[in-house]
Amino acid sequence: MLKVDSGRVNDPIAISPIELADACSKTGPLVVQFSRADAYTPKLLASLNEACALSKELLQVRFYGHYGSHFDATFLRHLPDVCDLALDCLTGIAHEDEVGRLHNLKRLSFGVFEFDRPEFLKTIELGRLERLILIETRKRNFDLNPLAGCGSLRELFINGHSKGIKAIASLPHLRKLSLGAYAKSHPLDFVSDISSLKELALILGGRADIDDMSSTTLETLQILRVRALSTLGDLSRFPLLSALRVEDQLQLVRLDLTGASLERLWLYNCKRLADLPGLDRQERLREFRASVVALDMNALRDRDWPHTAISINLFSGNKKWNDDASAQLTGRGLGQKGDLWP
Repeated sequence: MLKVDSGRVNDPIAISPIELADACSKTGPLVVQFSRADAYTPKLLASLNEACALSKELLQVRFYGHYGSHFDATFLRHLPDVCDLALDCLTGIAHEDEVGRLHNLKRLSFGVFEFDRPEFLKTIELGRLERLILIETRKRNFDLNPLAGCGSLRELFINGHSKGIKAIASLPHLRKLSLGAYAKSHPLDFVSDISSLKELALILGGRADIDDMSSTTLETLQILRVRALSTLGDLSRFPLLSALRVEDQLQLVRLDLTGASLERLWLYNCKRLADLPGLDRQERLREFRASVVALDMNALRDRDWPHTAISINLFSGNKKWNDDASAQLTGRGLGQKGDLWP
């Protein structure tokens, strides 16, 4: 019997390709993951490969952990039909060129902390990839120039690497970009040249502002725990922006919404944020969340929200106030939970 825990099958001792493929078709994407080298054999991986051939992108194969040892990528020879592969939370890897021999690969997550091979991306058939996640290594030294060959790429997450990042500006289908621990010494001006970009997240790293970043196509922007950021600047340089999420920005005192036309606004743990000029102009706003901010919470609770609003969630440091505010807002038809942020 297939044991699935939160969408994951952990270190299975046996695999039924039909059962696994059926589970994918009924419940959606699944991950089969292995945490140690003695958890899999060529025979087991051959069965898993049959499931990969049946399930395609609905099935991710993941190798992680392997604490005290390296992951031996020669085992990937038993997975020629894998479409979605994750090699992450690993300390070391051997025979990594085997990744480039997986001709059906469309999604790859790669995170090997002690990996020191800047030219690694040249060994992968990048033109087939639709999603790529590059996690931080100790030296953060990947050469990203080969990413210019990712003609099918739709989703990209890069953590800690920045050399040659402007190569992604020419990608024709890139819709979602996440930059983690992106150094403040590197500009963000290349974002304006990504012609199909819809979603962007800046996570960790540090910079005083993002004034050099603009986009005429961006619809969703997330700013999460970027150190020292004190302003988002004029939001009119993102004319299609409809969803904004700002979290853990401890230097942000004022967020000017004047140039924006938002449908969703989330503000969390911005302890000094006390001013939201332009909030009264957000006539399309459907969802608003504010928690651990310095805004006037009573004024937000009692304000006349636009007729489009269906979900207003306010959280102060007082549970009694929170419960009372929730009841009042629900009574006004503003108590829906809203959509989970993607």
